[in-house]
Amino acid sequence: MHILDGTARADMLDQLALLAGEGDEAVCVGPPPPHRLRLPMVSGHRPFGSARLAGWRLRYRAEACDVIHAWSLEAMRAAAELALAVGKPMVLSLACAADREDVRAVRRIVGPGLFHVTVPTDSDCAALGRARLPAGAVWVLPPAAEAVPDRPATRRRVRESLGIGESTHVVAAPDPMIRHAGQHIASWAHAIVRQVVQDVCLLLPGGGPLADHVRSFATTTGYNSQVLFPGERLSPHEVLAAADSAAFFHERAIGVAGVAAAMVAGLPVVASRLPDVAELAPDGEASLLAEPGDPRAAAAVLLKLLEDRGLADRLAGTARRRAERLCAPESCRCRLDEVYAAAAAEKVY
Repeated sequence: MHILDGTARADMLDQLALLAGEGDEAVCVGPPPPHRLRLPMVSGHRPFGSARLAGWRLRYRAEACDVIHAWSLEAMRAAAELALAVGKPMVLSLACAADREDVRAVRRIVGPGLFHVTVPTDSDCAALGRARLPAGAVWVLPPAAEAVPDRPATRRRVRESLGIGESTHVVAAPDPMIRHAGQHIASWAHAIVRQVVQDVCLLLPGGGPLADHVRSFATTTGYNSQVLFPGERLSPHEVLAAADSAAFFHERAIGVAGVAAAMVAGLPVVASRLPDVAELAPDGEASLLAEPGDPRAAAAVLLKLLEDRGLADRLAGTARRRAERLCAPESCRCRLDEVYAAAAAEKVY
């Protein structure tokens, strides 16, 4: 049983859709998230807004399941209560291990026989180890990503709908608009690059809690007419099909699911030099990395990519092959099955 709630991130819901097995059930505690979930889902009542009470009320649905899998911290609270009520093991998937408050919340209930945690990279795993989570409870589950189906046709259709010519270079920043995601750095970098390269636009799809802030900031750069906000109209595959490169200028680690998707789509990647990103997309091999929080450094790597087509093609090819090897949904599902098996083999206290 997969547990989520209204705060679940769009990229984590995409991971759930890619990794869910046949016969799995997805349950949302309270109102559903604003993002599209590519998986059937039922809603559970959340009494008085309490995630714990919602978990306790779901116990009748969990009797037949083997493992309870939470996909957000709020869902974790409901899932932990449910796991204890029905004596089932629990797994929590984190987008990253950067937020200290989040790690403290996890550490309060993690333990043998109840709680296993998955993170996408070895650097995240090491961070949880430094936070004193039990080593046997933390697993690396690489971010799953699948190729864009029929990319040429999708690219033509989406670009026509957005009014973008084929000669325009589209830089997509496809991460959810959350704290530290760095869309404002991407806007700055785009404005700086426009001083040198004219025919380039920035695509900021999706939404999130900071969507209004991102839109407002983009209007201050002087190039807001070349910044596109399609909202939720485009699927992640459509965004990547329309793009020529992808930017992930995170100010701190927020996860690498978007990076993996861009790599599999064959896009050259520019990003911040953070441990999780550098692990998945090594600098100079599968990406060009810049110091976090530095718009000039971000603009420099983006400009380098735009001015050297051979470099862009080489990075894109290496990134695609690397992601196909590390992030194939089939191998990620096998890894998740290992986590489930380990969790189910333990006695719930």
